[in-house]
Amino acid sequence: MDSTKKDKGFLPESYSALQQILRELALPKTRDRTQHPRKDIGRCDVIICAMASPDKYLSLLLAGGKQCPGRMMLCLCPSWVCRSPSSTQSGLFSLFILKAVTFEAGGYTYLDTFSSPCRVTYLLEDGSVGPSVGEGLDCLTCGSPQLNTLTEDVLLNYQLLGGKGVPLPPMLALSYRPPEGLVSSHPSLMLHPTQEKEDLQESMEKVISDFLQRPEVQGSDKVLVQLSTSGLGSQESAAVLSREDREGLLRAAAALVPQMREGEAILLTACYPSIQPLQRTKVKNSLFKEPTVRKEQLSLRISAQVCRTLDDQPQVTQMLCWVDRAETHPRAGPSRLQSLEETLRDWGLSQPDDIISSLEKWAKTALQAIMDHQSELEVTEKGGPHARTDLIGVDFSLGKMDGELQPFLLGINNVSRGMFSTPNDLLQPQLSTSAIEPLLQTICHHSHCSILAGKTLLFIGAGASKKLRVFETAKQYGIKSVLVCYKEQHPAYDYVSEYLVYNYMDHTQDEVHAENIVSLLEKRGLQADGCLTFICKNTILCALVRAKLGLPGDTVEAISIAKRKSHTQRHLAAIDQGWCHLPAPRQYTVRSENFENLTDLTRTAESFGFPAVVKQEYGAGSVSVKLVENAHQCEEYVQEMMALTALDPSGGFASSPMIMEYLEGPKYVVDLAIFEGRLHLAFVSWCGPSVLPYFVSSSHLMPSGVSQEKEAQMVAAAYQSCLHCGLENGVYNVDLKLTDHGPKLIEINPRTGGNFLPTWIKEVFGVDIFTVAFLIACNIQPQVWTPQPRGHFVGISSPIKQHFRAKEKTPEFDVILNSLINKGIVKSSMITDVKDDTAPVATLNLSSFSKKREDAINNILLASQMLCIDSEDYPVRYFLEPFM
Repeated sequence: MDSTKKDKGFLPESYSALQQILRELALPKTRDRTQHPRKDIGRCDVIICAMASPDKYLSLLLAGGKQCPGRMMLCLCPSWVCRSPSSTQSGLFSLFILKAVTFEAGGYTYLDTFSSPCRVTYLLEDGSVGPSVGEGLDCLTCGSPQLNTLTEDVLLNYQLLGGKGVPLPPMLALSYRPPEGLVSSHPSLMLHPTQEKEDLQESMEKVISDFLQRPEVQGSDKVLVQLSTSGLGSQESAAVLSREDREGLLRAAAALVPQMREGEAILLTACYPSIQPLQRTKVKNSLFKEPTVRKEQLSLRISAQVCRTLDDQPQVTQMLCWVDRAETHPRAGPSRLQSLEETLRDWGLSQPDDIISSLEKWAKTALQAIMDHQSELEVTEKGGPHARTDLIGVDFSLGKMDGELQPFLLGINNVSRGMFSTPNDLLQPQLSTSAIEPLLQTICHHSHCSILAGKTLLFIGAGASKKLRVFETAKQYGIKSVLVCYKEQHPAYDYVSEYLVYNYMDHTQDEVHAENIVSLLEKRGLQADGCLTFICKNTILCALVRAKLGLPGDTVEAISIAKRKSHTQRHLAAIDQGWCHLPAPRQYTVRSENFENLTDLTRTAESFGFPAVVKQEYGAGSVSVKLVENAHQCEEYVQEMMALTALDPSGGFASSPMIMEYLEGPKYVVDLAIFEGRLHLAFVSWCGPSVLPYFVSSSHLMPSGVSQEKEAQMVAAAYQSCLHCGLENGVYNVDLKLTDHGPKLIEINPRTGGNFLPTWIKEVFGVDIFTVAFLIACNIQPQVWTPQPRGHFVGISSPIKQHFRAKEKTPEFDVILNSLINKGIVKSSMITDVKDDTAPVATLNLSSFSKKREDAINNILLASQMLCIDSEDYPVRYFLEPFM
C-alpha cells in the first residue's frame, strides 16, 4: 500500500478490521487502486467522508456506495485528509481527502488516491481516528465534540424535554453551581442546587432520603447514580444499586463529589423492572415431558434511530430492541439487536403498534428539542458554524408501574456512537434501505446546497404566485438568482439578486427575445452558471438563451419537439430502434394531427372518429382542452379557440388547434429527472376522474398505488419518450394513460411539475425537486434516487365554480379551513389566480398526508363536507373512489 510512515502504525489494524467485516458479510475484499489515482472527481461533486472506525457507520457506507457510488469515502487515518483555507467562506477551512476507502455499488470497496485532492461536502467523525478535524469547516459536519457532549448531557435533556410529554423516570439532581436559568421543568425532576461542595455533602443524606420516599420512586427496584455529563454509554462513573440500599446510594453519590465540575450534577435516577414475556401454555403429555427450566428475569430495552430530514424535521428511521439479563447495567450497550415489532409480538403484548407509535412520537420530540436548542447556540458552543446534530439514538425501557405498562426514556446517544443494525439488515442490505435512506438523503441534499451556494442562476419568467417557492428555495440555498420578468412588479423581486424587466410574451419572436436578453445580461455584466424556467410557455425561449450563452441544458430542437404536442407524437412514432431491452418509443404514441383551417379540421376529424380531444398545439396546464363527441361540437369549439387567438395575436405562440384520439383508462403523471441521458429518479402519481368536458383535474394520489410492474412500465414510457425527443438534462413532467394495451403518451412538459407536486414529492419521498433542477441546470450531477415512500398524499382540486359556491354557502369557510390546517388534517394551496367563476379550471387544492392511504382519504372526505365542497354537482367520494 502507498502509505506514509505516519500511516503504517495505524493502517494495518483499522484496514484489517474492515477486511474482516467485509468477509463476514460475504462482500469482496478491498482492492488497492492507489497506483492509478482517480481523476473523475471535480469540485462540484458530492463527497461524503466518514472518519471513523470501520464498523461505526457501516450500514450508511454500504447504502451510500449503492446510491452515491464512488462518492462515499472512509478515512482511517488523520494523514489521509488535509485542511486548507476555504475559497468560498472567509475564515473557514475546506477539508480535502488525499486517500480513502471508496464504497461502490454491490458492496465493492477500493483503496484510492486522487490526482487532485477532493473536497469534502459532508463529514462524520466518531473520534476514534484521531483529533477532530471538523471544527471551523465550510462543509456540514454531523456532530462535533462539543455537540456530542451536549447531546448526552442527561440533566440538559431533562430540561429540554420538560413539559413535552416524554415519559421521564423520577430523577434527583444534586447540582454544583448550576448555570443561570436551570429550573425543575419536569415533575419527575427533583433539583437540589448548591454553590459549595461542602454544603452538598452536608445536605446529601436528607435530600436522597426525601427522594427515595417519593411515591413515584417506590415502584422502582434500582437506582442509577451517575454524573450528568457521563453520557449514556459510560459505566465508569455510574453505579446501580438497590433502592433499599440507602447507605450504598449515599456512598456512591458522595464518591462522585470530588469529580464534579462547575455546572455538573450528581444524578440519582429510578429504574423500574422490565416487563417479562408471557409464558405460553404447553400441552401436557406424559410421554414427552420436557424438563422445567428456571426462568431468568429479563430486561427489554428499545432504541429508536432518529434523523433530521432535509427540511429539518425529525424522522424515526428504525426501532430496534435488545434483551439482556435483568442484572445487566442500564448503561450497557446493546447486545443482540432485533426487530422491536417482532419482539413485542413474541412477548405476547397486545396492540404493539400503539406502543411503537408512542415511542416514535417521543423519539421525534427528543431530536426536535435538541435541534431547537442547538439553533440558539453560539458558533464556539457548537464547534463550528456548520456543525449540527443530524442523527441520534433514543433509548427506552419498557416496564410496569402500579400494574400498568410504562415506558421510560433511558437516555440519548450522540452520533459518534455509530449506527446500529440487526444481522438481517447487514446480511440482506436490500431489505434495510428504508432505515438508511432518510439520513443519506439529508446528507446528499445538504451537500448539494453547499455546492450550489454562490452559483448564479438565470430564470426566464416568474409565473403565478404559486411559483414563488422556486425563488424562496433558491435564496434559502444561497443561490444568486437573476430573474427576467415581463412585469414591472412581481413578489419574486424580494428573493432575487437581479430583476430584469423585459416583455417576451410574444413567443413567435423568441429568437429576437433571446438576443435581447443576452444583451441585457452583458450590459449588466452578469454571468450565469445555469439557465432554466419553470413555465411551459418559456421553455423554448429558455433553450435559445442557454444556447446563446453557451450554458448546459437541452437543445432548442429537443425542447421544440416536446413542446409541440402533435409533433412529439409523430416524432416518436417514427422511431423503432429494434432493441430488446425496452419497448420502441412508437408503442407509446397515439394518433394526433394539427390543422390550419376548418377544411383541414373536417377531413382530419372524419378520419379520427369520435369521441376525440381538441387542444392547443403549444398549450399548457390543461388550458383549452376539451372532449368533443361529434363533428359539430368539434367545429364549434375550434372556432371558439381561433376567435380567442385572433383577439390576442401576440399573447403566445402561433398555435393552431390539434386533435387527438381519446384514450380510455386512468391517467398518471410521471415526474422524472434525467442527467446526461441517465434516469436518476421518477415519481408516479395517479389522477382521478377528470371533470369533463374540459378535463379539469379532480383528485390525485401519490404514490400511485399501482403494482410495481405497472409503475415500471409507465416510468419506462416517460423516460423513453423524453430521451428519444432529445431531452437528456432536466426535470420533466409527463402525462400518460394506462390503457389495456399498455401506457400511452398524452404529452411531455419539458419543465418541472407544478402546482402541489413539488410539495408532495418532498413530503412523500424526501426529495426537493427544485434543488435537482438547479443542479442539472448548473451541469452538476445530482446524487438522488427514487426512495421508498414515507406515506400517502391524497388531494382534490375544486373547480372554481364549486369553490366560490362553497364559500357562499359557508360564511366561516376560511375559519374552518384554517382550523383543519392547524390541526394537521389537511393542507391547502391555490392552483390558479383566475377569478372568473365561469372558467373551466380548478382553483383550491385540498390534500392530506398520512402513513395510511385510507386515513388520508377519510381526512379529505371530512374536510370537503365541513367546507361544503362535497355536493351533488361535485361528489368528492366519486372522485376519490378509484383510490379506495
